[in-house]
Order: sequence, then structure tokens, then C-alpha cells
Amino acid sequence: MKKILLSLFATTALAFTVNAQTTKYSFETAEGFTLGDVLGQNPKIDTYYDDGTTTYTSETNIAEVTNERANDGVNSLKIMDYSDATIGGIYVTGIPVYQKTSISYDLFVPALDGSDNLFFLYDNVGTATIIDLDYQGNVRIYDPISNAFSTIGTFSAARWAKVEVQVDFAAVTLKVFLNGTSIFSGPYHGSGNTLTETDFAIDNFGTDAFFDNIQIRNLGALATNEVINSKNNLRISPNPAVDFVKITTEGKIENAQIFDASGKLVKSSKNTSELLNVEDLKKGIYILKVKTDKGEYSTKLMKK
Repeated sequence: MKKILLSLFATTALAFTVNAQTTKYSFETAEGFTLGDVLGQNPKIDTYYDDGTTTYTSETNIAEVTNERANDGVNSLKIMDYSDATIGGIYVTGIPVYQKTSISYDLFVPALDGSDNLFFLYDNVGTATIIDLDYQGNVRIYDPISNAFSTIGTFSAARWAKVEVQVDFAAVTLKVFLNGTSIFSGPYHGSGNTLTETDFAIDNFGTDAFFDNIQIRNLGALATNEVINSKNNLRISPNPAVDFVKITTEGKIENAQIFDASGKLVKSSKNTSELLNVEDLKKGIYILKVKTDKGEYSTKLMKK
């Protein structure tokens, strides 16, 4: 059976505000996109690939805006296959803070028996929800508790499929829809209270994939406590970093920890300074966890 390489720090893109409650990303000229490599076209979008050992970011020739196919407008995003068994795609940060959020996207897979087509969703503690439309035509969901995938549906190649994921932090539930039909409903196993990042990727086993009409929607009223939480969120700069990052958060910093893609603690500091030395870290993507006298916060740290 084909091995799927799953990095905890793979990621994707989104960024065109339709209104206060919906963010749409359809790769159209009106959104500021042009045909060609997507890297550098939007400040919230970056590219990556992961070879199972190291995650590389800001790489060219991973994904491009194309007019080969589209399900909304005339353009879509094509993630290009290199048949090298690495995971590659795009990621975005800055997801709006909603208590109940819907993230949907349209996917076109030219043929089966090729690449797996992956959607990653991260919360502010770093837990991943993963949806995999695999090379056999199965729709699978990843359970971080059991560390395993289970099949929840099927899809067809050579036609557009719409995938929607709904996360309700108040009810602690996760729902998945395929072409408007519910295919999964269960508990949300993350321990965070906001969504921070989402990725779209393939595992490069023989087929490209086209993503279009990505939407983030607010399914409920923005609660007062959500606004407070968003103000308390950990912020770091610069990110990506070369030698130092400046930590900005409410409260007095007690300690900081950095974890790699496998979840291994690679750096710990009890220095209460706002500056954290990351010069000794290898290039890649990490999770930074900071404990203050007001709580614990997490964010993604990228090292150049």
C-alpha cells in the first residue's frame, strides 16, 4: 500500500474578503492574482514541500495560478506533481476568529491511482485535522487520538468535488460534507479554541490537483470571548526568522518551548525576555509554545 508522508507543519492559502463573514480565495484577477507561480502573489500565501525529514518553505514551482480548469471564475490553483513521494502545496495563516467556522473548497483530480489530495486544518495549539481524498477514490479523515485514518466516503476523478469542514468550538464538534451531503459528524479532538492555518497539498505520486473557490465562513455570531481570545493570541516577528524572534503576548513570559514537526521538544527557554534566539534551529517549520502568567499560547514559527 502506498505510504503517505504526513507532516504536522504542512500548510495552505486563503485571502480575499467578500464580506465581514466570508473570506473567499478563487485565484481571480479581481483578487490580485495573475497566471503563473503563486509564490509572492499574496502576503498570506506561502508554498512548501516536506521530504519526511525537513520542511522547506517559500519554494518556487510548487503551485501555480492557472486557467486550465476552474469551477468558480476562470482561474484555479494547480499543485504540480513531481512524482517524488514528497508532500507539497500551499498554506495560509490569519484565519478569521469565529466560534463556528466553515472552510470549503472545490477539488479536481484528473485521474485516480496517482497522488493523494490533502487538506490540513490547524488550531492555535497546533492539532491537525486532515482530510485525504486519496488515490483510490476514498475520502478519509485523520483522528489525532488514534493516529489513524478512517474512510468516510468516496469521490470520482475527472469532475469537481466540493469539500466542506465545519468546526464548532462551543459544541466541540467536527462535521465534513462532500458535495453538500454530510459524510462525517463527530467530536473535534483538538485542544485549541481558534483556527490558525489551513493547507492544501498533494503527496506527489503521479497526478496534479486543482483547488478552487476556497471559502472561510462564519456560521455563528462572533462571541465576546472570541474577541478577547484573539487579542491575547501570541504574535512573533519576524516570521520566518533567521536569528531572533520578538514575542508579543499579554502577561509576563515565564517560559518558551519550540517543537519540531515530529512533536519533539528541540528548544526550551526560561528567559523572560521578549527576544528568543532561534539561530541554532535548522530551516523548517516549528510550533512555539509560550507560557505566561495569564495562560499558554501557541503559534507556528518558520525558520529560514
